[in-house]
Amino acid sequence: MSMAQTAARPARNASREKRMPKYVARAKVGQGWQTIGAAWPFRSGEDGLSIQINTMPLNWDGRFTLIVPLPNGQEPDPPADE
Repeated sequence: MSMAQTAARPARNASREKRMPKYVARAKVGQGWQTIGAAWPFRSGEDGLSIQINTMPLNWDGRFTLIVPLPNGQEPDPPADE
């Protein structure tokens, strides 16, 4: 594909409306929790989630929790037993 064809094509994300994630991914880091990504249901309606991890904290053991985001954008702390 030529540069002219690429430039003339609309951006992939520009044609889509921004969807809010169904869950946010939170990881326990030290004594607190850090948001590391988000998860959305498949557009096709099939069972499952598409998960995007945006960051990997230092000394992270790889475990994370998916929780429902609050309407105002703040996330609650995951349960204490995690």
